[in-house]
Amino acid sequence: MKGFATGLLVTIAALAIAGCGGDNTTRFVQDTGSPSPGQASASASPSTGSSASPSSSSLPTTAATPIAGDLKIIIDSPDANTAIGSPVAVSGTASVDKGTVVAVVLDAAGTELGRATTIASAAKPDFGHFEVSVSFSGATSGAKGQIKVFGVSPRDGTTPTNYYFITVRFA
Repeated sequence: MKGFATGLLVTIAALAIAGCGGDNTTRFVQDTGSPSPGQASASASPSTGSSASPSSSSLPTTAATPIAGDLKIIIDSPDANTAIGSPVAVSGTASVDKGTVVAVVLDAAGTELGRATTIASAAKPDFGHFEVSVSFSGATSGAKGQIKVFGVSPRDGTTPTNYYFITVRFA
């Protein structure tokens, strides 16, 4: 009985440790308009203090103001009223693992037309600014589409986390 209890305790401890670690939560945000001034950190001034990033990180130490509403990523530009063409400059604020931000241009059917990756100026838990240019092809002029921006999982570096969408119109 003593061996069984010890084994059970070890199993419980192993499960508790396995549950710790990176942020596995994925937040899906669907937005069809532009961020409101209270939501975004437009023209936020850089932090004068240093970032909490590890010293081995190549990320700049410029932090951004946290986003209201517990969002981890937001698109500041372009906004939903702008007709976009290729390449499109996408910028915003993010608090994602390793600062990795992916921007994707989708048509109305959800087909990927273009993708680009960048590193924000700070990594999670800090908020950093990002800017990326996405080249795309196959868009129909005047049609609606979406720009989707997300971070990636620290476990595999590819699984999307913390989505943010805006609806756009193609030029």
